[in-house]
Amino acid sequence: MTHANVLLVNSNEMRPPVAPLALDYIGDGLRAAGFDVRLLDLAFASRKPEVVAAAAADADPLVVGVTFRNTDDCCLPSGAYFVPRLRELVSDIRSGTAAPIVLGGCGYSIFPEQVLDAAGADLGIAGDGEEAFLQLATALENGTDWQTVPGLVFRSAPARYTVNPPRYRSALDIPSSRGTIDNARYFREGGQGNVETKRGCPNRCMYCADPVAKGRSVRCRPPDQVADEIDNLLGRGVDCLHLCDGEFNIPIDHAMAVCEALMSRRLGERARWYCYCTVSPFTAELAAAMRAAGCVGINFGVDSGCDRMLSALRRGYTRDSIRAAVGYCRQSNLAVMLDLLIGGPGETVATTRESIEFIKAVGPDRAGATTGVRVYPGTDLADLIRSQGPLTRNPHLHGQVEDNDGFLGPLFYVDRGMGKRPLDLVVDLIGGDQRFFPPPRIRDASNYNYNDNSVLENAIRAGHRGAYWDILRHL
Repeated sequence: MTHANVLLVNSNEMRPPVAPLALDYIGDGLRAAGFDVRLLDLAFASRKPEVVAAAAADADPLVVGVTFRNTDDCCLPSGAYFVPRLRELVSDIRSGTAAPIVLGGCGYSIFPEQVLDAAGADLGIAGDGEEAFLQLATALENGTDWQTVPGLVFRSAPARYTVNPPRYRSALDIPSSRGTIDNARYFREGGQGNVETKRGCPNRCMYCADPVAKGRSVRCRPPDQVADEIDNLLGRGVDCLHLCDGEFNIPIDHAMAVCEALMSRRLGERARWYCYCTVSPFTAELAAAMRAAGCVGINFGVDSGCDRMLSALRRGYTRDSIRAAVGYCRQSNLAVMLDLLIGGPGETVATTRESIEFIKAVGPDRAGATTGVRVYPGTDLADLIRSQGPLTRNPHLHGQVEDNDGFLGPLFYVDRGMGKRPLDLVVDLIGGDQRFFPPPRIRDASNYNYNDNSVLENAIRAGHRGAYWDILRHL
């Protein structure tokens, strides 16, 4: 039985284009249930209002789902903010259809009420969207109660919202067919495919929004399902992937099981992949298994090379763990990226110098030096800032301090202990070391902002493939 039409819209226009994984998962689930799924992908389609409206009208949808991956580019020097563009998109869709417009995605889930209000959409889904969106579409088609859908956000009264708690099952069961979006084109123009092996993070890092958006309970996919998905992507010519888990090795036994599933099917001989990991728990055995399963590079978000700052950021490990993790990667011939996050509470000139000198000594293949910590609601950093009084009077804050009590606009914490010119401080301490991505000032091969990055686009067009940090280090 074929059900009504559903229109899915990718709102992400960042370049290079990143495949909207959520729409692939949601779309395949809807199609398996009998819905006719239409796609408007603004990574490739025209963004002109008349084109968007015509696409919405032609689809004649029961409901429209819009994924919103990023509220901004999380970069202090640029401060690019995407919510106004989302509001324009919602307006353009609405001019073509009266169907309810539903927002979702990682960026949306951090600010569910605020983004829904700012964008003027009808509904939202915070958290996992595969099951929730299918339930919503089914209820709308059948005329049954849709207000009980897990994770649903809706206006219950003027200027008041109801946010249903998401329902997180103990494990993720997601279609592995990857048939809704054009993965081959994303690979050609974006340089890498993407796969998710789990969601959720139990860590309590001071600033991180991942548990806010995806929950603190870890939900793992069956390793064989992950292998099936990679096999499907290989069939589309996508042989270089990024595993987009927050931390691939949490929990470490699931990471090992995924590697074993890939090795048993010899997929590591056909695909190479990258991932994010934490330095603890990380072992020599895991590094060897990852390499045998096709992994070629790891990005460790280490945040600092100073034990005092690691403790302040609540990372749960010390510099010794960073040094050990890099050593295990070297033993298994894995490229290493170490990402610093400079400027958190307690950061000083001395701690910044200690971090950068430590990273130089450890010797990764590449190192990031992001300066300025994006402030997100639901984090301990947000609670600290609220305890410090009005945003406009807080000397540590940069970016949108006016009328931004919910932190939706780009807002960054840079401890004033770094002095009046923190970006210059970091650049000076790096001292031209070519292994570092310094705070971005110009668009060249050292630019670590992946939004509208023409250097990366040109490299991918010339045939480069891989994680963006690895592509840039080879230029």
